[in-house]
Amino acid sequence: IYHIMKMEKSDVCVAVWDFEAIDIADSKDDSGLFEIEPMNELVVGKNVSLYSMVKTSNTDQFMCYAQDANGAIWKLDLSFSNMTQDPECLFSFHAGNIQGVDVSPSTHLMATTAHDRSVRIYDYVDKREVTLTRFKQGGTFLTWAPRVVNPKGGLITVGFDDGVVRLLEVYDPKGLTLVAGRNSSSDAEIRLKQAFKPHTAAVTAMAYEKNGELLATGSLDNTVFLFSVGDRYEAIGFVKVPGPVRELVWSPPTHEKSTLLILCENGHVVEILPPDPEKQDTVSTFELKNISMKHFAFRSIKSKIMRAIIQREQAREKREKEKKERLRKMEQLGQEITEKDLQDDPEVEEEPLPDIYIPETPSRILCGFYSEPGQFWLCLSDLEKDRIVDDIEDPNAYSIENAKQKMEMDRMIKEAEEKKAIKRKLLAKLQKEFKQLLLKNKDLPEHVQFHRAVCQKTK
Repeated sequence: IYHIMKMEKSDVCVAVWDFEAIDIADSKDDSGLFEIEPMNELVVGKNVSLYSMVKTSNTDQFMCYAQDANGAIWKLDLSFSNMTQDPECLFSFHAGNIQGVDVSPSTHLMATTAHDRSVRIYDYVDKREVTLTRFKQGGTFLTWAPRVVNPKGGLITVGFDDGVVRLLEVYDPKGLTLVAGRNSSSDAEIRLKQAFKPHTAAVTAMAYEKNGELLATGSLDNTVFLFSVGDRYEAIGFVKVPGPVRELVWSPPTHEKSTLLILCENGHVVEILPPDPEKQDTVSTFELKNISMKHFAFRSIKSKIMRAIIQREQAREKREKEKKERLRKMEQLGQEITEKDLQDDPEVEEEPLPDIYIPETPSRILCGFYSEPGQFWLCLSDLEKDRIVDDIEDPNAYSIENAKQKMEMDRMIKEAEEKKAIKRKLLAKLQKEFKQLLLKNKDLPEHVQFHRAVCQKTK
């Protein structure tokens, strides 16, 4: 019988018991319990969380494959002989969604982090994992320092769930030199260079200023922290923003001024001009008070456009209905219908309608970037995704089929009314021509005029 056990110091082992010994065992008292030591134990390693194991189909071997909840597949030799092989990790990967990924600006390496509390380095040319390191909190954001900060491309900045930011250095343990070429990537390892905690919630965004002099970090705690970049990163201060930070974007090198665009998830955008670190008083607080800041808020205009369309449609239907009613009354009274009567009435200003639903919370900002000085572009999620759905409260409301039949009947009535309107227009035209003929006939000499009695007799 194989059993997965967790030992002290986070070690995980696989224990093996003799099934026959368990089958014939008997309790010494009425409790029905007995204690038996395992035959053998295989220590797999630290930071391992095995939760399933499958034995190979070959009955002559004692080889098993185990699945690690931390993102790995292990090959375990349970023969417990002189030739027993050490546990081998066949595959290693993140357990869960990857939260941050970036590539080195000067090497063939890529870094990733996830909620499984690991940071991993990959060689995307050789398509293999180079090294990994683990922490006590899950990673939420990762960016590789640009060349202007680290020319050799071996510095990674990682944000974590608890608001901590760590500077990690990728190096060759043989000489402690930063990995910058393919030859040393096989021996690359990660070491901690600096750690600081600017936030009280998960870090969601980080960005280096175009000259590499400043680092900005954003968080779910609605703050953005600025640091001066050097051998050690020094805190400058933080600003409060109106929502959780989604992305941080520095102005590109083509812009004269260096500004930071702060994109919040709730549709707000803040642009700040970085302060002079030497002029900041951080004796009592790191909050930046006197800082140049612009605030932009975005709301849905889709509902307003729909409202205007509905207003125009309702006004048109109302005028059409009034026109039909007026023509019907004129026909009943035997009044003459002229072309002027058939013309559409001029548009009149309608009374304002009740507001259509407009979401109080703006849509989430997905990403954004500067286009030119003073202008930026945003990509937002669906503006109307949270729109309130109208319920059917009328018990006499049409069913789907009845509504369809009514729509078809309304269409047929509308077509008939249009045909009648065309006939009326033609009739009005003929009446007008007849009246003109009567006037012309009246202006003729009496001996050549057509008289109504003669016309009726001829007919």
